[in-house]
Amino acid sequence: MVLRCTLLLGEVVLRKGVLVFDADLVERRLRDEGSPLIDPGPPGRVTATFVFRVPAGSGIRHVYLEANGITDRHDPEAHALKPLGEGDLWSVSVVLPETWRGGYGFLPRTEPVTRPSDDETEWEWWRGVLGDLVTDPWNRLPSYSSMGQRPRSEAVMPGAPAQLWWRHAAEEARGVLTEEMRELAGVRRRIWIYEPPGLAEAGRPVLVVFDGKVTAVEIPLAPALDRLAERGVRVPLVVMIDSIDPATRSRELPCSADFLDALTGDLLPWLRAEWRTTASAASVVAAGSSYGGLAATYAALHAPRHFGGAVSLSGSFWWPRPGMPGQPDEEAQSVQQQLDGLDVHGSRFWMTAGELEPRLIAENREVRDLLRAKGFDVEYREFCGGHDYVHWRDALVAGAAALLGPAAAREPRRRG
Repeated sequence: MVLRCTLLLGEVVLRKGVLVFDADLVERRLRDEGSPLIDPGPPGRVTATFVFRVPAGSGIRHVYLEANGITDRHDPEAHALKPLGEGDLWSVSVVLPETWRGGYGFLPRTEPVTRPSDDETEWEWWRGVLGDLVTDPWNRLPSYSSMGQRPRSEAVMPGAPAQLWWRHAAEEARGVLTEEMRELAGVRRRIWIYEPPGLAEAGRPVLVVFDGKVTAVEIPLAPALDRLAERGVRVPLVVMIDSIDPATRSRELPCSADFLDALTGDLLPWLRAEWRTTASAASVVAAGSSYGGLAATYAALHAPRHFGGAVSLSGSFWWPRPGMPGQPDEEAQSVQQQLDGLDVHGSRFWMTAGELEPRLIAENREVRDLLRAKGFDVEYREFCGGHDYVHWRDALVAGAAALLGPAAAREPRRRG
């Protein structure tokens, strides 16, 4: 007698007390629905099933899921895929918040993932592991990559909030993107300057974005920025600064007075002279993610006569921390410590961080609370996800729009 039933992955057949998965039915569901497969879970959660095909003769004996904010690098076996029946499909089912959105990929390996060696940091070790990351061919959304890392697929759970500025559909930018080579802070680098539709001829607001190669080239934000004018927001000249390499980035972005001096004494005067930007700090916003969020916050705190606002996306307010690249000497102070000696002024802050970022969510909440206690204007929100451009690409534009304000409004009044 053959009994049939339906499980998360599709139909299975019970023959003589043994469950036999019908790989054809699983694959049909993947073709019909895309990946990952989504099924009901406990209240507020869903069950997402990720499937990977192990190539014949590849020698692969281990496959791990790497999902941003979900999988734990300290316990890779917790999200290891297992063979699905006798075929070449492997799978793992994970119970996720129904509002989760994030990037993911698979780590197919001939040998299991091991812990870091004595002569490498955890950060270096994990970047090496991610060198094997591959995307999901059954996923229907475009893959993406940033900071020169391997591409990832994107998963969106049914309850994930819609993104208001970013669209997956391929779009042509309607403004003008110019690439300049310029020395800044003693380093010759690329600076991308984008003029969105609706930009004024003179007295232009400015949006300075760190890690500019990502937003100019890898995950181009130009089409999302084009919507600022459509939605009645003041349109800025967007200045995207290349961070060059990890070592330069780790030196410049975490609370560097020298780098800030280069921004205020070199970059902004050049923009006023050559690109007809405003001289009003209230209309100059710095923005960035991770170290870039830290740099934006530092600029708005310490140079309020130049930067009137900061957009911080998952800001690295854990800095400084031993064991991370580019750590300073023992005298370096965190933003939390710096706030002790600062008086309130007119700079405004727009912050966001992921609920699934255990290495920095508490610190972001702490900085939010300290800024508000000082009397600063702070807008803060959290998303269900990890350290991920899947969220930052939309949030960067949302934060800039909030700080720049309506096109018909006067410039924000400033205290101090």
